[in-house]
Amino acid sequence: MYPKLVALDTDWTLFWGWLKVNEWGKGPGAYVPAEDNIEKRNYWEIQDRTNHNRACGMYADVPKIIQDILKNGAKLAIVSRNTSKGMCDRALWHWTIQDQHGKDKRVIELVNFNEVYDADKTTHFRKIKGWTNFDYSDMILYDDEAINNTVEMMLGVTFQVSRDQKGLTWDNYQEGLDIWRRTKAIHSLWHGTALNSYPKRKLIGFSGMDMGTIQQLEAGGRRTDRKEAARWGFAMYVADDPRVAIWFNQWIKTYFPGVATTVCAIYARDGDIWDRMNKIWVPDSRNDLKQNRASDFALGWSEEDRNRQVAQWGVKKPYVLFSRHPNMGGTFPVAGRFNELVIYPQVQENLILTVRISDNELRSATNVYYQGKIREWNITIPQETRNDFARFRENIG
Repeated sequence: MYPKLVALDTDWTLFWGWLKVNEWGKGPGAYVPAEDNIEKRNYWEIQDRTNHNRACGMYADVPKIIQDILKNGAKLAIVSRNTSKGMCDRALWHWTIQDQHGKDKRVIELVNFNEVYDADKTTHFRKIKGWTNFDYSDMILYDDEAINNTVEMMLGVTFQVSRDQKGLTWDNYQEGLDIWRRTKAIHSLWHGTALNSYPKRKLIGFSGMDMGTIQQLEAGGRRTDRKEAARWGFAMYVADDPRVAIWFNQWIKTYFPGVATTVCAIYARDGDIWDRMNKIWVPDSRNDLKQNRASDFALGWSEEDRNRQVAQWGVKKPYVLFSRHPNMGGTFPVAGRFNELVIYPQVQENLILTVRISDNELRSATNVYYQGKIREWNITIPQETRNDFARFRENIG
């Protein structure tokens, strides 16, 4: 199984260095336009003919990766926010690799979709979808900027980041494909909101939400609101205790006047898939893993850093996250800390069923009690989490 479209960023993903139109071609005898000053230094590198200290180089694994993309029959896209398409096109014209048949080709000749312009990358992918009619779930983006993970949260394009200016490596490429395949593995067909359409459904909690979010989820989609990044990122926040969901439902109305809300029961469409999918219970004490709202840049990297730490605990994307939330005080209906389940958009769209429930149904609803589901649901519990529970004299089971 392989994506229908693989998209690659340019600077620091395909190649090291920056292709900046305001920096290249500034030496003596410079040509206009700026891309005419790009010349080939050797197989891997290009340089500025007016200043040989300015150069870029294709990363070592890129030829093998592009050949593999083509061998798997996928479309190749260049998706970049570089402000000079002319510079990028010329660089890709200079670099040559072997295609799926072993023939030498210029990289630019192998590109099916050449989307290079300064816009949020959701714009690039919306255009590509318009041309191909591919589902976003059949696309993947490799990129060195975490800020571009909006394509996963908003659209459902699998996102794989390259770190520390190491570029796109073979291992990084394979990890992205593994995430894409794991995401496909949790997909359960959407059959509308009728409970009897899902004979293997499983109740996993309750959530008080605004009607805009509910309507997106009731259509089999995902929550796309980026106005507020809660503790563990852009997600659905679900409680095992219906009283907690009722309280937060009212909290939203209090702090966001005029917003219509209701409490919903949250189900997995297929309980078997739910039981075996990746889950992690994180320690609330790890504030470094929570969302950093200082800037869009910090926001993106806080998400990727959390994913990296969760992977070090043995749980890889896509996953859901459990934690203990500090008590809200005042009229909050339970004593001490309470449980929250964080469901990210990739899981929402592939596996979650959201059903509005009446006041009568709420009054008779019972606590799902997440600590009692650890074995059945295959929730990974790091030692740090056990220590966090012990610190509060709580039982994790």
